[in-house]
Amino acid sequence: MHSEAYLEARKEFINCLCISLIGLGVPIYLAFKEWLPVMRAEKQKERQGNA
Repeated sequence: MHSEAYLEARKEFINCLCISLIGLGVPIYLAFKEWLPVMRAEKQKERQGNA
């Protein structure tokens, strides 16, 4: 099961991608610069905890 922080970041990442149709690319920038690194860090923590 994924951590709460991962799930929140994933939700915000998807929201940014959906809103990008209206926001002229700014949400895409936020999705990849802000939320994707959080998702990757949380995924890495999960892998280290399971190993």
